[in-house]
Amino acid sequence: MRKRGLTWLSFIVLIAALSVFAFGGIAMAGFSDVAESHWAAKDIIQMSELGVAGGYTDGTFRPYVTVKQVEALSMVVRVMGLKASSTTDLIEVPFPVPTWAQGEAKLAVQHGLLDKSDQFSANSGASRAWVARLLVRMIGKESEAEERLLLPNFTDSNQIPDWALYYVRVAQDNDLIAGYNDRSFRPNNEVNRAELVTFLSRAMESLPESGTVTNSNQQAKTTLSGTVVKIYAESDAFVLEDISGGLKTLYLPGGFDISVTGSSQQGLNALQPGDEVEVGLNSQGYVISIVVQARTGMVGNEGVVYDLDMEARLLTLQSDNNERLSSFRLSDYVSVRAEGVRFPTINDIRKGDRVKVTVQDGWVTGIEVLELASQLKVTGNVLVLDEDNGVITLDVDGQLCAYKLSSVVQVTSPGLSKAFLSDVDEGDTVTVEVDSGEIIALEISGQQDDDIVEATVYAVDTQNRVLTLIDGQDKLKSYDVLKEARITVDGKNDSLSDLERDMEVTVRLLDGDIIAVEIDDTLKGTIVSIDEDGLLLVLQRDNGERKTYVIDKDVDVESKDSRDELDEIKRGDYASIVLDNNRVEEINLRTLVICRVENVREVYDRLEVVDEDGDSLRLSVRGGVDLIVPGITYPNLDDVHKGDLVRATYLGRDLEKVEVIKSQLGEVTFINTSQKKIVVKLFSGKTTEFSFATGSRINSNGRVYDSLSTLDTGDRVEVLENPGGGYTFMIMKKLSGKLAFDMDDEEDKVYLESGSSWNAYKLNEDVYAHNSYGTVIRLNNIKKGQIVDLYMLRDMVCEIAVK
Repeated sequence: MRKRGLTWLSFIVLIAALSVFAFGGIAMAGFSDVAESHWAAKDIIQMSELGVAGGYTDGTFRPYVTVKQVEALSMVVRVMGLKASSTTDLIEVPFPVPTWAQGEAKLAVQHGLLDKSDQFSANSGASRAWVARLLVRMIGKESEAEERLLLPNFTDSNQIPDWALYYVRVAQDNDLIAGYNDRSFRPNNEVNRAELVTFLSRAMESLPESGTVTNSNQQAKTTLSGTVVKIYAESDAFVLEDISGGLKTLYLPGGFDISVTGSSQQGLNALQPGDEVEVGLNSQGYVISIVVQARTGMVGNEGVVYDLDMEARLLTLQSDNNERLSSFRLSDYVSVRAEGVRFPTINDIRKGDRVKVTVQDGWVTGIEVLELASQLKVTGNVLVLDEDNGVITLDVDGQLCAYKLSSVVQVTSPGLSKAFLSDVDEGDTVTVEVDSGEIIALEISGQQDDDIVEATVYAVDTQNRVLTLIDGQDKLKSYDVLKEARITVDGKNDSLSDLERDMEVTVRLLDGDIIAVEIDDTLKGTIVSIDEDGLLLVLQRDNGERKTYVIDKDVDVESKDSRDELDEIKRGDYASIVLDNNRVEEINLRTLVICRVENVREVYDRLEVVDEDGDSLRLSVRGGVDLIVPGITYPNLDDVHKGDLVRATYLGRDLEKVEVIKSQLGEVTFINTSQKKIVVKLFSGKTTEFSFATGSRINSNGRVYDSLSTLDTGDRVEVLENPGGGYTFMIMKKLSGKLAFDMDDEEDKVYLESGSSWNAYKLNEDVYAHNSYGTVIRLNNIKKGQIVDLYMLRDMVCEIAVK
């Protein structure tokens, strides 16, 4: 099965209507799936103009998609024009609600649209009975329902829940919701988007205070102006360059509503890089309005190819100073010119090439290749290194590639703080960075393990240049030290006579002899005990040796989690200590941070991630930082993908290691609340028991709980181990429907029917598919028309259950 991209975020956006004269007669933008003859077209357009219910990022309205309760609640709040008073604190919402809807949910509680006694489930479909009660409250007629005077007169009134009976009658009397032709009400039918906007249009006529509607743009808390630089339609986000030159990534909150004013199209597809826009943000920082003020074209049309996405038809260029990215949409036919290449096509363009693009009406129609391999990164095996002539030849995926060496090449190698071209041997695996056609940086990522030895000095014979080391298994071995051997202590050049017994060293061998020695004047191990009053520390080294050290009274304590005092150090902490005159003058504590990758910046050797608290971090994977990817011996940054979970290991404030980790996915089969145990049947078939120990928590719809009562048997969960202990259980969302097309083993999406159309959902790379008996089935055995349950996490389908 081919790799599938991971989509982390999807969001709802509300867009304010712009007056017609402000844009010289711009007509109301239509939706690609709503014809003028559609029975609800008038109401759909009206609600879109008012910013109550917009469309999706692909320019569709999807009239037959079921409305969730939280979505219906938000639309009613917008129709009523509710907004918070600057002098009034809003009531907290007594139910789990997505972050994007917190403000509107609080307003709904404040104004009586939602009561704490209601059975509110934010992401459940809104039934006709539930919507009837909401509409009655919206028009201020709840008191009539509470009088319990008349029952509804539908043929299926016996099926209406008791709590909804009199609300349905009031809704009927006020022409809010009509019955069907057979005089039934069908209270449990879920309302779709087209039906809800029709109900809202009717209810508007019965609103108190003349039924006026406040445009939803009034909810904006902040307004930004700037130029669109890049659009991430798959993540419902775009990058804006503000007037000060700063870049901001803006997100659309939630999953469906977006409409762009000032463009003839709908959704994020209506935006294009270079658009000058005004963006309104709500109090949570999500976009609630976009107005295209001018279409000025792209930010420059020459640069280095940063990304070429043929599926999305998007070309991204990077400026010479690496500070700006500009994205261009590719037309269906693009002419390509490249010197020395006969009949070039767009498939001949590679990342790192310098190009110039020709843009017409916002679409790239021509590309001229100015320089091949102007900037790029290449990984290969060294075939020939000719330092005299400044040329290195690599075997890159079976092709011979020769590159010029810059006059100054930055060389890095695992285990060495300083490395040189002389440390590069034929056969080594290296990653080189090319700029303006020359190699400016080279990282040795693969050498024979036997060539690097980490050990402790046992004896030094300076006269015969022999160094005796003791390894982690307490084995002694002596090595000849070559005359040209480079010896560095704490990054400074030293001599063999500066080595002393018990120093920890890393040595590099050449044909069995020492060619380089590096000493790091730090000791690493686990803190067994610490006496902050007596200033004593017991450290157990990695080889099992324990030793007591005196702590300097001015000791410096460093950690990524901001622990900087002796009394904040815990027994069992792993640390490195720095000695000065046999006193501990510095303690660096190890910290583990679990993050999710938001962006991979190969040009900068950097991962942009978000930790569990939602804070953004930058992980620079260079200068000795280890990268570990399961199943890959010598991984590079291009082996890490957006959406991956990584564990970042810090020693003090320095990044030591970045490791891609795999979460565990499965179904909760048993919960023992007294013993705080959770049994999960993993999608792999294995059953595992987890302890809901201190530090454990449950994440449901973006809200975090520390009580087991939030979790139910049958819930599908992702289980992650927390750095500080315990586990996080992420509850998946469930979506049911009928397959619109046959599935295929090579497919990366599943399609569910939606009225006369369909909706597509991306598949997780290792999606778990099974039938009603629990038997694992292949995707190509799942056929059109079958009813399925989809379990989704971060907008990716992790499980398909065929009914």
